[in-house]
Amino acid sequence: MQKQSHILIIAIVLALFLASLTTRSTYAHAALVRTDPPDSTVLAEAPSQVRLWYNEPISVSFSTFQVLDLDGQPVALTGIHLDELDPQLVILDLPEIGDGVYSIHWHVLSAADGHDTQGYVVFGVGNSADLNTAVVHEVQTAVPWTEVALRWANYGLMALVIGAVMVVQLVLPRAQQRAVFAKSHQPARRRILLMASYAALGSLIVGLGLYLYQLSRLLANLAAEATWLGTGWELLANSRWGWLWLGRQAIFAALLILFGKMHKRYTPALGFAVSLLVGGTAVLQALTSHAAAVLNQRTLALLADALHILAMGIWLGGVVALLVGLPAATAKLLPEQARQLRRAAWQTFGPVAAIAVALLVLSGLVSAGFQVATPDAMVTSFYGQTLLTKIGLMLLMGLFGLINSASLNPRLAAPLAQLLQKPAGWTLFSVDKLPRLVLLEASVGLIVLLATGIVTASPAAIGPGYLPYPEKEQPSTMTQSVEDMIISFSSKPNLPGQNIFVVRATSHRRPAPAEVAKVILRFTYLEEDLGTVSVDAQEIEATSFRLGGGYFSLPGRWHVAVAVRRLGVEDSIGSFEWIVPPTAEPEPVVVSDQPLRPILLPLGFAGMGLLLLGLLLQRRKQNNTRIEDVLATPDSLLGANGD
Repeated sequence: MQKQSHILIIAIVLALFLASLTTRSTYAHAALVRTDPPDSTVLAEAPSQVRLWYNEPISVSFSTFQVLDLDGQPVALTGIHLDELDPQLVILDLPEIGDGVYSIHWHVLSAADGHDTQGYVVFGVGNSADLNTAVVHEVQTAVPWTEVALRWANYGLMALVIGAVMVVQLVLPRAQQRAVFAKSHQPARRRILLMASYAALGSLIVGLGLYLYQLSRLLANLAAEATWLGTGWELLANSRWGWLWLGRQAIFAALLILFGKMHKRYTPALGFAVSLLVGGTAVLQALTSHAAAVLNQRTLALLADALHILAMGIWLGGVVALLVGLPAATAKLLPEQARQLRRAAWQTFGPVAAIAVALLVLSGLVSAGFQVATPDAMVTSFYGQTLLTKIGLMLLMGLFGLINSASLNPRLAAPLAQLLQKPAGWTLFSVDKLPRLVLLEASVGLIVLLATGIVTASPAAIGPGYLPYPEKEQPSTMTQSVEDMIISFSSKPNLPGQNIFVVRATSHRRPAPAEVAKVILRFTYLEEDLGTVSVDAQEIEATSFRLGGGYFSLPGRWHVAVAVRRLGVEDSIGSFEWIVPPTAEPEPVVVSDQPLRPILLPLGFAGMGLLLLGLLLQRRKQNNTRIEDVLATPDSLLGANGD
């Protein structure tokens, strides 16, 4: 037992060492993707509003925006509100401001995953504005140790609850069918349920820590008159994060009560209720993860994240549950009976763990497809590097699991036995050494959970910054024929930021059905769902229209719809797929800059489908075997009666 505790201590030390290596400076989650006026531009006239688009919905009640002039003095805003149709667009109403340089410092709370982030935007008014004189502050921050520790504890305790429920509901009932286990499963069940009760209580305490941490982060950036009591109530009552937090706490409180009842007397109804609540913990956790901020196919992202959490809990939590429960079951058995009992329990758990590992890998592929843009993003970003570290640790944990399975099942060890010229039935390790080997597997899992905490506390490697550089150059002008109209569109200099857009619209019919009354340009960014901006162009001559502004605020693919409006005639709409290259030269390709999502999502979901199909076929085969046994029983009974 002393050696086993040494293994656990070593695992904790390695986990802390991993944290020290991977915790470094990084940017937060809800990113500012574009602004109007664009960042670092000089305007001829002062704007009446500033529009800020983020890649996640924003909770304005817990966000702050401050406009500073050249002297660092705040400019009083006349209003701060979300757009009525777009929860990712924050609108700042400005008072009348004069010429000069202004910086907007923002600190926002994501309504999707509850993370806060900050940054600044600079713009100038008047030809003499020098943007280099703007008042700005450093906004880069390190991954906070407190958050990482809380997330580590949260995932660890959740895994213990999930694993305990799975072992009590699935592994013990199947293993107790063996005669040697039938007399010993009750002490194991009580010990495991006691562990689950402590884990549920610990989850409630960690949940309180997460709430206080979130509240302290908000108070550090809200106005000085904000109070703990008022802001705390506001966070719970009027934010998505608060409602999900209350749901999480309620579920763990209910689990704590039900575990106490099950400890006294187990019933199928209690087991069903507990299983339902455990599934709810995984769903609620997914709803506050990176998956909640996915704009396209969000349901699939949440499903993959919830399955990933359940699979990790079944595997790692199940290992710990058996390590805790089996000593109680074997305490009063003879050595040979204890050996048979351990073998029976671990052999029953093995197939369940194998399914959990397969699901863990497949759901991880799907999640990586949503959270990592390209292979280059995987190897160059902090998020990707930490994720690769987690994958490596999981492979190590899986190797230990395979060694443990081969120690239980001689058929798995047969190829190695043949290679080493060992006798039939040989295994790498004896069953007596299995607890130490399993503890080593669980210890690596402890480090995996730390990596999970760091990954979930870090921004995902997605967004415009990870887009591949355009392979082909965008033509300076594109022309389309729509009904009787010939519509051309051009953009100069065609870079992120300020551009001049020119539209020419002429009819090839003579005489034209009607004169052009208005031209409307609608800009839609195709790389992310940022909504559509619709603007009227200004007529410069009978068939030519012009528009200036920062509507191409990001590099990548854009859709530009040019609506030509004429009196008495239906609008003619030209549709242009436009590419805006980055301002910087392309970065050298390390591995590949092609998107991962089209590869990983089909691969992951296809694998899950095959896994489900395999389980159904296996279940059908088992049912057919039982039916054949039942049909064969009357004949044998008749034979016995005839004798």
